[in-house]
Amino acid sequence: MDLGARLVREFQPAYAGFSEWEEVRRAVEEGLPVETVAELQAALKALGVSRPSEYVEAIVSRATRQRRRRLKPEEGERLLRIAAVIALALEVWRDEKNAGAFLTHPHPLLGGAKPIERAMSEIGARQVEEILWGLEYGLPV
Repeated sequence: MDLGARLVREFQPAYAGFSEWEEVRRAVEEGLPVETVAELQAALKALGVSRPSEYVEAIVSRATRQRRRRLKPEEGERLLRIAAVIALALEVWRDEKNAGAFLTHPHPLLGGAKPIERAMSEIGARQVEEILWGLEYGLPV
């Protein structure tokens, strides 16, 4: 499995060691392969996210993906932010169906927003991660 596919499926910042962070940093700086976007779209679809193409379009447009072979660093960082939230949701829920339900249904701690929608911004992703860590450790959320 190539690095891009592995990052989409497994990347959890809290569990990454220094050497893993360095590998990720270099890969993002050099430009993740554009195909990584398709991996993210497939992961979103597997979780039951309706219209996953809207989320990947927010990262980089289809036309741009067709023109380029690599993502710009900021595009790669956006992709990894969402992938990290997905990986954490899968870790916490230990089931695609339950993780997908969490990510795609409005959450009261997010003002009724869907976690996957909030994960599109850095601050929103941190909010979603905090909820997930609370669930993992049995804290009130």
